[in-house]
Parts: sequence; C-alpha cells; structure tokens
Amino acid sequence: MYKLTAILTILLLHFYAPAQEKYELQQIIRKALEENYQIQIVTKHQQMAQNVNNLGHAGFLPTVDIVGQSSRNIQTSEQNLFTGQSRSGTNVQSSNSNAMIAVDWVVFDGFGMFARRDKLNLLAIMSETDTRFFIEQTVADLSKLYCNLIKEELLLGYFRQLLEVSSFRYNLEKNKIEIGASQKLYYHQALTDFNADSASVLQQIMYIDELQIQINRLINRDVRLSFLTNHRALELQGIDDAQILIEKAAKNNRDLQRAQLERMLAEADYRIEKAGRWPQVNVFGNYSLSRQTSELGIIESAQSHGSQFGVNVRFNLFDGGKKSSSVKNTFLEQQAALLNEKDINAILEADIIKLTKRYHAYQNQKKLLKRSVEAAQASLLIAQQQFQVGTIDGYELRLTQVTALNANMKLLQIQYAMRLIEIDLFRISGILLEQTLNA
Repeated sequence: MYKLTAILTILLLHFYAPAQEKYELQQIIRKALEENYQIQIVTKHQQMAQNVNNLGHAGFLPTVDIVGQSSRNIQTSEQNLFTGQSRSGTNVQSSNSNAMIAVDWVVFDGFGMFARRDKLNLLAIMSETDTRFFIEQTVADLSKLYCNLIKEELLLGYFRQLLEVSSFRYNLEKNKIEIGASQKLYYHQALTDFNADSASVLQQIMYIDELQIQINRLINRDVRLSFLTNHRALELQGIDDAQILIEKAAKNNRDLQRAQLERMLAEADYRIEKAGRWPQVNVFGNYSLSRQTSELGIIESAQSHGSQFGVNVRFNLFDGGKKSSSVKNTFLEQQAALLNEKDINAILEADIIKLTKRYHAYQNQKKLLKRSVEAAQASLLIAQQQFQVGTIDGYELRLTQVTALNANMKLLQIQYAMRLIEIDLFRISGILLEQTLNA
C-alpha cells in the first residue's frame, strides 16, 4: 500500500518543482533568433552574398597589377669576336631588375557587366529571402513544438485525473477485500486499471521530456533543463478569409518571392549569355622600369623606363555554335522559371483554400465536441457517486472514465489541429514572425 501511494505521489507531483523557469513562446522565439546555430549559419551565407555584391565583381572596375623581378647570374664564359679579340671571365656576375605597373579595363562587353551587376543584386536579395524563410520555418517549427508540448501537458492532466479516480477505486476495492465485502475479481480489475493509468502517466511524462529536449536544442539551451509553459499559446487567434490570405501570400510569401527572384536571375543569365555576341573592348596601359649590369660583354650596364598603352578589341566570329546553344538554353531556363513561379502561386492558393476549409470544418466539430465533453464529465461525476454507493460496479465506472477521457482528448486534438493550421496559414502568408511576437 505504501509503495503504491509513493508511486502515485511521484506521478501526480511531477513537473511542479518551484525552481523551474517559465518560458513564453515569444521568449523562446527571441532566444532562437539569437542562439540557433542554423540561423547563424544562413546569416553568414547572407553576409557572403552581400560581400560580393559590388561593382568590382560585376566587372565595372579595372584591374591594376604590379610586377617586379630581380635576378643575378654567376657564370664562367669565353667570347671570341670577329675582330680577333677574345674575352673571358671566371665567376662573372650579371644582374637584371625590372618592375612594371599595368592597368587593364574592360570598357565594353556587350552590356554583360550591367547584367552581372543585376544578378549580384538579385543574389543578395535572395540570400536575405532565404534567411527570412529559414527564420520563419524555425519559428513555425518552434511554435508547433511548443503547442504540442502544451497539448501533451494537458493530456498529462487528463491522465492524472484518470489515475486519481483509478487510485480511489483501487483503494476502495482493497478495503472491501480486507473486510470481506468485495470479490477478488473487482480488486484485480481495479489494480490492473490503476497500473495501466500509471503507465500512461509515465509515458506522457516521457513525451513531455522529449519535446522539451527538442525545444532546448533549437534555442541552444541546456537540454537537461526543463521549463514551464504558458497554455495561452494554444488558444486560437483566428484567421482571415481565404482571399485576404491569398493576397497577403502574393506579397509576403517567401517561396513565391524566391521563385520570382529565380525568374529574374534567369533573365539576367540570358542577358549575360547574349552579351557574348558583342565585341569586347579593353583599354590597357603600363609603366615599366628596367636595369641590367654585366661584368663581361659589350654592355656594362643599361637602364630604361617608359610607358605603353592601347586598345584591344576581340570579337568571336565562330565557336562551333556553342554560344548560340548557351543563349537558347538560358532562354528556356527563363521560361521554366516563369512556369515555376506560376506553379508555386497556384500551389499556395490551393493550400490556403484547403487549410481554411479544414479550419472551418474543425470549428464545427469543436462545438459538438464541447457538448460531448460536458456530457461526459457530468456522466463521470454521476458514475463516481453511484460507484461509491454501490449502484454500479468498477467495470461500468471504468467505461465512463474512458468515455470522458476520449471526449477530452478529441476536443484537445481538434484545438491543437486548428492551432497548427493557424501557424501554417500565418507562415504561408508571410506574417508568422510578427503574428507570433505580437500575440
């Protein structure tokens, strides 16, 4: 008896330690934005894309190089001249030093540099969109995990209520056995139900621990720590009409924005490929210094300096049709990107309509389930009273308990499903982050 009482106390008091910290959903989201490793990684990629978004990478600016060289030779040589004279030397030294600064500037490449500049701008914008998309997806994942955690905690409460009734029934049957006023069959049934309810509570506690570990990992918090939740996060916020959500998605949805950017990038690639059909014009110039010395030979020393400048023009007349094929393929990629944008737009519209219809259908089910819960709770109260006075047996009480539990679980599951739909609709319409933080 003492052992079962101790087990019951542990099961009923789990998660009620006063040292636990309470975490609101908004706090978890803000901490994830600061601490989540994956968000930090995509932010670094965004910075990388911004670093190369400049005129130099687009090809607008010249290249300037400085080249220098100095060499020294030691050799033994013998020279016989046509005049009959001869010169020879052992370990004769000679040196050669030169330096040059050179400038090369592409002043015209068929407007390809303008297309590359546009492409780099689009890539920078796309990196921002990808970062925003990943942040919103992380917010959606955390919101769903948090709501799931609340749902499991509420289920734990229902299982605990069931366990309390099972404990009362077990103790009653045990006392009846001791005074010879009950059958062993009823006692063993009560014990079996008590053990089953205890196992359900233990399993539910395990689910809650696992969910808290997942949330802690996403916000880079010690996974061994637990926290308290605010059950208000599971309350419904309501949704707009489908048409309003479709209009918001057309402006804010990250998938659609990315598809639009991919189409614009395909257009930029097409312009870059077409630029290859034009001539390329470079201007160049350099200034050089040179000095030579020799201990043997006609010239003892020499030095020079001067500049060179000019224009290079290159125009491809024939390359086996490779350029034409590239232009055609980039044009097809542009058309494919446009079709992909239309497809994503149609998918978003269909998803919004489907989710809003499901949401409203769940609303109607929720009204019916609320009545069922009220009726089931009233039946359970009556059954407990009748069981105490012996009007019904333990089996009938157990059936009433299970009916009440199932009604509560169905209502909670509908509430949770509607909350998930809200999160998905907010994410699709591009307002999830603001909606969550301002809730």
